[in-house]
Amino acid sequence: MNAGTIERMTGTPNQVELARQIKVRVSVEFDRVANALRSAATRQSAEHRVDTLTVIAILEEKRAEVMRNDQAGYFIHGWQELRDQVRQLIAQDRRYKRIKVNQALAKQISQINPDWRLNSMMKIRPLSDRIVVKRIEEQETVRRGIIIPDSAKEKPQEAEVIAVGLGKRLEDGNLVPVDVKVGDRILFGKYTSSDIKVDGEEYLIMREDEVLGVVEQEPNAAKQPVKKAS
Repeated sequence: MNAGTIERMTGTPNQVELARQIKVRVSVEFDRVANALRSAATRQSAEHRVDTLTVIAILEEKRAEVMRNDQAGYFIHGWQELRDQVRQLIAQDRRYKRIKVNQALAKQISQINPDWRLNSMMKIRPLSDRIVVKRIEEQETVRRGIIIPDSAKEKPQEAEVIAVGLGKRLEDGNLVPVDVKVGDRILFGKYTSSDIKVDGEEYLIMREDEVLGVVEQEPNAAKQPVKKAS
C-alpha cells in the first residue's frame, strides 16, 4: 500500500490512520486464506482441484474489491475484528454457492450410483435406466461337441457393463437406481439393444429391464466334488 492510497481514503486523519492499519491486517488475512487453498489444491484430485482454483479466483476478485474501497469507516466498522470475514465473503458469492450445490449433488449421486464417475470415461452418458455395454466375443462356440467358427456362429448375447444411468424416475418423483453396475457381465436378448460405435469401438445401449440376468461366478464349493460318506 502506498501513501497515495492513504491520501485518497475519506475520513478524519485518525480514522484514515486506523483504517490503514486494519487494511494491512485484511490483506494478510486474504493471503492466509489464499495460501491455505493453494496448499489444499496440491493434495486434491484433478476434479476437486478445479473447484478449489475457482474459489481462489473468487478470493482474488473479492480482495481487489475490498482493497479498492476508499472509505475509512468501511474498514473500521467491518474489518476491525477479523472473524473469518474473508471466508464469509467468499461463501456469499453465488458462484461459490453453485460449486457447493454441485458438490452436494455429486455426493448424492455417488450414494445412489457409485459408478457414475466411471461413466465420465465414456463419451456417451446413458440417461435414466439405460446402460452401455460391450459384447463379450468368444473365439469359438461349441455345440454338442461341434466347433462353430466365428464366421458361422451367432453373436453371443453376453456383454460387460461399461456405463450406467442414474436410474428410473417414478411418477411420485422417487429415483430407483440401476441394479447392475459397471463391470458386471450380463445376458440380454437378441433384439433388445441399439448398436453404436465410439472411436471405432462397438457398444450397445439398452434399458435395464432388457437385461435377462447377471452372470455370477460359481461358488468354489459348487466346483468341488462331493465326498462320499465312508
